[in-house]
Amino acid sequence: MIIGGMLQDRTIWSVGGGKGGIGKSVVTANVGCALALSGKKVILVDADLGGANLHTYFGIKFPSRGLDDFLKGRVAGLMDAAIETPLPNLRLISGAGEFLGIANPVYAQKMKLISAIKKLEADFILVDLGAGSSYNVLDFFAISGEGIVVLVPEPAAIQNAYIFLKSFVYRRLQRLFAENPSMTALIKDATDSRSAGAVKSFSDLCERIASEDRGAATAALSEVKAFRPRVVLNMAASKDDLKVVEAFRAAAMTFLGMETEFAGALYSSPIVKAAARKMRPFMLDENALDARREVEEIVANLIPKASVPAAEATAEAALGHREETREHEVFGYNENVSHDGAVFHVQTEAQGAGEPFIETIIYNGGRIFFSKRTPWKDASSEGLSMRDFAARQHRAAVAAIKTGRIRVQG
Repeated sequence: MIIGGMLQDRTIWSVGGGKGGIGKSVVTANVGCALALSGKKVILVDADLGGANLHTYFGIKFPSRGLDDFLKGRVAGLMDAAIETPLPNLRLISGAGEFLGIANPVYAQKMKLISAIKKLEADFILVDLGAGSSYNVLDFFAISGEGIVVLVPEPAAIQNAYIFLKSFVYRRLQRLFAENPSMTALIKDATDSRSAGAVKSFSDLCERIASEDRGAATAALSEVKAFRPRVVLNMAASKDDLKVVEAFRAAAMTFLGMETEFAGALYSSPIVKAAARKMRPFMLDENALDARREVEEIVANLIPKASVPAAEATAEAALGHREETREHEVFGYNENVSHDGAVFHVQTEAQGAGEPFIETIIYNGGRIFFSKRTPWKDASSEGLSMRDFAARQHRAAVAAIKTGRIRVQG
């Protein structure tokens, strides 16, 4: 539906992962096909500016137009650069073209492209990213608050995916504090592995920031928690490979303070490999039953709760499941508390997206000393708003420190 010239209920997913050759384009192409086959209007954008190849998965060797036509002004709008695919509901904007400079666009070009992507008129927009963790890749990933990280079960890919998310977190903080030189310098020093002041985790960084500016620490926490990447495991050989996902998610939460959600796995099979050789998405092969089912499960897990049909959403509201929480609301409290010679940093966060929760973490010496997470579904029955409940849980943690109920032993 279009209101006032702007498309409502648009969903954008950026697909990244750091390492090349892990199947980001395969995931993008087949998820796009699954959505289009379900009747959704879908646009795929190949933002792999240095090695665009998404068009080849649709049997298109030489795209007639693409991003370079938009950036060079040969077409009026980004949608004019889209080309058709075998599915009527699915269009592709290719990154391939003659404009060699597109591999490293200047800032103005990048922002023009990001702005244009956000204005595309479709139900779903999938942005296929290039390899690596350059600023351009990270900024395209930030288009979506729920980007997709693709993993494959091999050590190098897992490490690269973690580095990708780590770089993304610090890039977001650099952008957040761009006009605060002292905070920018603090973050640069803390995230430099060769610096004496280097931190080991995002929680350590938040504690460092809070020691200088509590408000900045709250802003940093909210900035990171606003992103909730989904994880797709590709090229899995067996269910044992799912352990890779759990290890990755644990590392992201422990060291980056970032919650991720597992969307599903695509398993290796001869028919999937054959589809790639034929330059055709396996979602268009009626014989690829298992692979198609896997993609459909991934899509079902990716669809945000906001896309639930109106009747179901109304029923949820009637049951009080949404109470006063807003889908993407994030807020929190940060406070340093001294007691009996020890200094604690108390951090409480309320997250309204996904499955809402209120979490309080107490740090001492740069490490997690105590934590408590309360699912909002369990807390909402007390009759308080989420903000009031979070404030109460935060005050209780502070009081526990001041009264000696939480203290450093020995």
